[in-house]
Amino acid sequence: MLGPVNFSVLMVDDNAAMREAIARSLTRRGCQVATAVSGVTALEALRAQSFDVIISDLNMPERGGLWLWRQALVLRPELRGRFVLIASEPLPEPLTMSLFLESERFLLKPLTLDTLWREVEGVMRVVRTAATGAGVERRQHPRRSADPAT
Repeated sequence: MLGPVNFSVLMVDDNAAMREAIARSLTRRGCQVATAVSGVTALEALRAQSFDVIISDLNMPERGGLWLWRQALVLRPELRGRFVLIASEPLPEPLTMSLFLESERFLLKPLTLDTLWREVEGVMRVVRTAATGAGVERRQHPRRSADPAT
């Protein structure tokens, strides 16, 4: 378990019950939580401020989690490795998902709040290590010459 938590989390889900339940759980664990109802509103929030962790639903009506991830990294490259994507079926095509999984985390619904918290803690450990300057060996991936998803 990490020490006192004071990390900011952006929770993005079009389902109000899921969004609010996760936000309440993270707040109880000491996080500062902002919420958004879509990838579009989440991107607006990211334009205003950065967050330590972004939790997003994969499938949302306007723009989903993978769209948000791609846009967020253009806007704030330091967010790489700070996304937790949650999803039920259907999953996106394997190539898109494999690019995401190179640096991010993914959970399938139904999920427990404890399972989600473990993933958030994992992101926060990386964030804390980077903030303290302690060297952590990150996975290195070969550069791709072209991204077929764009």
